[in-house]
Amino acid sequence: MDDASEILDTISDESSRKIIKLLTNTEYTIQQISDVLNIPLSTVYRKTRKLEELKIIKKTKVVRTLEGLDESYYKNWTYEIVVTYRDGDLSYKLEHLKIEDKIVRLWQKFSE
Repeated sequence: MDDASEILDTISDESSRKIIKLLTNTEYTIQQISDVLNIPLSTVYRKTRKLEELKIIKKTKVVRTLEGLDESYYKNWTYEIVVTYRDGDLSYKLEHLKIEDKIVRLWQKFSE
């Protein structure tokens, strides 16, 4: 399966879209995503792995828990996804958040 088909399959999946939307404004761990969206943990692991592989979300930090385990936090990294079908071929374009957008959002958080 080519990347355009994988992108289309992924954003057509309701659970994946819920995860992307949840991660738009806040970082969450796999466990937190599972709890908030009421999606089984195994499904969240599988979906986040695919979303990260497709560069739709990204791991923002890894925190070591008191138990000595690493806990990864994820965030939506994509501003826009465009899938095009033309002359029998699928193509796609990902627009990632620009660094200036991240700085503006960070500043807004501090000013709240």
